[in-house]
Order: sequence, then structure tokens, then C-alpha cells
Amino acid sequence: MVITITCSCCGAHREISNEKMEYTVKAIKDGWGSFGSALYCPKCTATWDERNPGRPMPGEKNTFWVIAKQFFEVSK
Repeated sequence: MVITITCSCCGAHREISNEKMEYTVKAIKDGWGSFGSALYCPKCTATWDERNPGRPMPGEKNTFWVIAKQFFEVSK
């Protein structure tokens, strides 16, 4: 199964397959981030602090679970 993750700020997107967990991990290592359930591309993740001073992103674990939830929702 393939899903498309979309940046909540600029609309950039990326397709990720659930064939290997490494694909999700690679997206995160490439810079995809999250806040709550919203995903952000590497460019918007890098400039997060400029737009949201004092509100740190929760980190890689949150981003992993946001993407995992999208796979779960599609598989229903």
C-alpha cells in the first residue's frame, strides 16, 4: 500500500509505501516533522521555529505515529 503524506503548511507531498518500515523512517530522517497530527515537509520543518516561536515540534516518534495512523486509516 502507498500513501501520500502532505505538508500542512505548503502542500508539498511525498509517497510512502508500507512495504518496509524503513521507508517511513527515511522520510523522517529526510526531515519530515509533525505537530499534533499535522505533518510538515523538510523545508517547513526547518523553518518551524520562525513561524512558531516557543512551540517545539514533538520529535521523530510523533511523526512516525502520525504516518502510521495514516496507513491504518487507509487500510480500514
